[in-house]
Amino acid sequence: MGCAQTGNFEGKRITEIQFDPAPAPLSKQDLARMLLLQKDAPYHADQVAATIDSLYASGRFEDIQVDAEPSADGVSVRFITKLNFFTGHIDITGKVNNPPDRGNLIGATQLNLGTKYRDSELTAAETNLKKLLEADGLYEAAFQTQVTRDTRTQTVNFTFHMQPGKRAKYTFPVLNGNPMLSDQTILRATSWRIPVIHWWRQVTQVKTRAGVEGIEKKYQKQDRLTTSVKLDSLDYDATTRRVKPMLTINAGPKVEITALEAKISKGRLKKYVPVYNEGAVDRDLLVEGARNLRDYFQGQGYYDVTVDFRQLPPQKDQLTIEYTIAKGTRYKLASVQIQGNKYFPNDDLRDRMFLRSSSLIDRHGRYSEEFRKRDEEAIGNLYRSNGFQSVKVTSEVHSNFNGVSTNIGVTYKVDEGPQWFVDHLAVNGITRLSKKAAEAAKAQLSSAAGQPYSLVNVAEDRNAILTAYYSHGFPAAEFTYKVQPAEKPNHVDLTYEVNEGGQEFVRGVLISGLHITRPSLVDKKMRIHAGDELAPTEISAVQRDLYNLDVFAKVNATVQNPDGDEQYKYVLYDLDEANRYAMNIGIGAEIAQFGGTATALNSPGGSTGFSPRVSFDLSRLNFLGTGDTVSLRTRVSNLEQRVAIDYRQPRFLGSDRRTITYTVLYDNARDVLTFASRRQEASVNVAQKLSKSMTAQLGFAYRRVSVSDVVIPTLLVPQLEQPVRIGILTGNLVQDRRDNPVDAHRGIYNTIDFGLASSIFGSQRDFGRILLKNATYTPIGRDIVLARQTQFGAILPYHPPAGISAEESVPLPERFFAGGSDSNRGFPYNQAGPRDIGEPAAVGAPATQPTGFPLGGNALFFNTFELRFPLLGSNIGGVVFHDMGNVFTSVGAITLRSTQRDLQDFDYMVHAVGFGIRYKTPVGPVRVDLAYSINPPSYLGFSGTVLQLLSCNPNLPPSQLPAVCTPVQQSVSHFQFSFSIGQAF
Repeated sequence: MGCAQTGNFEGKRITEIQFDPAPAPLSKQDLARMLLLQKDAPYHADQVAATIDSLYASGRFEDIQVDAEPSADGVSVRFITKLNFFTGHIDITGKVNNPPDRGNLIGATQLNLGTKYRDSELTAAETNLKKLLEADGLYEAAFQTQVTRDTRTQTVNFTFHMQPGKRAKYTFPVLNGNPMLSDQTILRATSWRIPVIHWWRQVTQVKTRAGVEGIEKKYQKQDRLTTSVKLDSLDYDATTRRVKPMLTINAGPKVEITALEAKISKGRLKKYVPVYNEGAVDRDLLVEGARNLRDYFQGQGYYDVTVDFRQLPPQKDQLTIEYTIAKGTRYKLASVQIQGNKYFPNDDLRDRMFLRSSSLIDRHGRYSEEFRKRDEEAIGNLYRSNGFQSVKVTSEVHSNFNGVSTNIGVTYKVDEGPQWFVDHLAVNGITRLSKKAAEAAKAQLSSAAGQPYSLVNVAEDRNAILTAYYSHGFPAAEFTYKVQPAEKPNHVDLTYEVNEGGQEFVRGVLISGLHITRPSLVDKKMRIHAGDELAPTEISAVQRDLYNLDVFAKVNATVQNPDGDEQYKYVLYDLDEANRYAMNIGIGAEIAQFGGTATALNSPGGSTGFSPRVSFDLSRLNFLGTGDTVSLRTRVSNLEQRVAIDYRQPRFLGSDRRTITYTVLYDNARDVLTFASRRQEASVNVAQKLSKSMTAQLGFAYRRVSVSDVVIPTLLVPQLEQPVRIGILTGNLVQDRRDNPVDAHRGIYNTIDFGLASSIFGSQRDFGRILLKNATYTPIGRDIVLARQTQFGAILPYHPPAGISAEESVPLPERFFAGGSDSNRGFPYNQAGPRDIGEPAAVGAPATQPTGFPLGGNALFFNTFELRFPLLGSNIGGVVFHDMGNVFTSVGAITLRSTQRDLQDFDYMVHAVGFGIRYKTPVGPVRVDLAYSINPPSYLGFSGTVLQLLSCNPNLPPSQLPAVCTPVQQSVSHFQFSFSIGQAF
């Protein structure tokens, strides 16, 4: 940096100012601010030097020289510059063998978006890439680097063209040190070779790391907690493409940790003494273990427990650590009292306390010395945050409480002291912030005249003021405060001083990384434009919006040249497009009571069955670069075969909260074993997010439904078997305030579903349909949840076709079928409600044979209570439940009556109680439920085959009918068993 040639031109008129290369890489505003020389003004050498310093501080130049030459009647000034470049987009092309994936490769370059770039960084980036590829077994990988520079924006972009080559495989490792285990045992622990077939696996970083950890775990299982396993190197043989790991292993002695004077399981010792998790033995970990054991026993009521330890000298390959635990007397925390508090009521303080007195749920209470100290601190912090600067909180433990030797009480004593208030607040230095922004920032201040004075409030005010400045392009704003005593006692005058610093603006927005995605999709989310205030909060908000498009795997947002002294800076958004295809394969099963089959009718009330289920979903994301999604969804089980094609268009009609989905569906189901249903459907559905917890949907579906394999003689008539076209307008409103939709512990969940099938929509059947659900989740204590769900549904047919009753006009697949693990567990799957009772005898003819199979209904009502509680450890929970409800013939038939009047009466409430087990998994709890039905329905059913049923000719006199045609009284079993995934509701 300096002058190439200036000569003696002091005071001469400047005739021309040039930049080489041209134009100058600064905004017009910054160039005018930094360039102290003016055309037609006198030339001064000190202004030249100051201009060079100012330009260099901008960060845009690597080197600056000035060449001054005489012109016709003055001096011509030329700035000869070498530009700085800043890291831009990094692209990985070619075949990428995952691992490593593109994200890992880009991260390995350690080239940071928007920062100043030096050529030496490329050499380091290529070295890091090579190391990463070799760590994942790609020793023969090669890549070519392409560097492109944009002088207009001073951005340098990189493209790495990958040729990964073949991945190497492991071979038998070399073991050094003192392993004390056989080579084969160590090899099995690494999992580097496939058992039985003895094929070596391919090398990856994850497998290498897992292999070393597997060795460590092998030693830990033998209680060798001081074992050290070190991977010295991975030696690659190019001729065989094999990698030989070089390991140094020192086993160390076996570590035995025992508890003296108190009984505690080995599992609890491993849980509370961290040497097992850390795989090391040192004094700090042993001290932490003693503290954890003390807290555990105090939590069990042994409040005077003392825990100490000693480490015995190693003997015969064994290191013994003994924890001496003197439990003392087991107490009950009978009382927790608070005294001296006037400003805060007891309930407000108890909400912040750890100590809990004994109760039915916790008969010894919750106490420990650490908890007591935490409570003192929590109460004190609450008072200090409300102006009580000199508050003192102490506690006292009372033994022999109320004359009972095993009872203790704890009393917290609060010496509040005087409360301090703000008498006057002055905020100085806010001059360049807009009036609206300044008023908004002041409105958020916690300190004000007449309000309590506390350092907590001052800290909150500092954050509010600085956030306001950062949000309006003042990155260097500073905040200080001053406190002075006021005239009134216990009052202060508070003064906030703001040093605004310089304001920065957006020079332009540079977007990189778009290949498939249409730029217009990104532009719609871009709320930042040239000339706007440079607000980090707004930059982050746009970044979040781009992530929410669900088309980018990564969105990097930053400011180019962040340390440069520029007022106008580029904002960079570097986008990494996500994989365009997503595939999910699911395998599951349901074990429950299912009904009979189409060939065997001897168990219409259900028998134990197994239903395996396979699903396959394939989605094409970001279709045509628009952010839309096309999906193929399939499900195959012995109860249902389904295939659906969806086209999902988010941000419908320009709203981020609105989505439209078009669906074509084919479904063939035998989940109601009275018949098989086939459905071909086309539908459109619009979903609108009304609020954080509320979603509404409106849709229209046109479908063709048909039934086959009908096993009930009274339904074997063409009018009921023929396909029916249904045109139905549907709506749905969901309110979800659960803390965890998969396994809720608190909150509410409400749904309203309605539909209207009408000839106006081209439907051959007219009916209205509504289904309401309300669920609540109420925590009881810390770990118990009372869950409740109520369901009500109604189908209201109208304008039935000639010759069919209103109830029969609703096609079988459109009726309500329920029972099983998601409604009333006292029924087998879809076995609730009305059943086939045959046709009454006509004059001169016998009655039609009843089968007892479910027919579905036009109304339903269910109510379920569940008490969910921990059972074994943290992953296994228990549930006791009560289910009540049924499917009814019609809305008018709904009753709370719990007795069945006769074998033809199914409109009554069925009750069931039971017990279930829940095992937590990442996809939701696996559940097993055993239910006892208190009042299951009885009915007349058929006990033969379909052929035998058809042989029961109604035209024959009863004396000539086979014995199998005589109806048999049957009933739904009292005991029902189900296995599935997810909570019941």
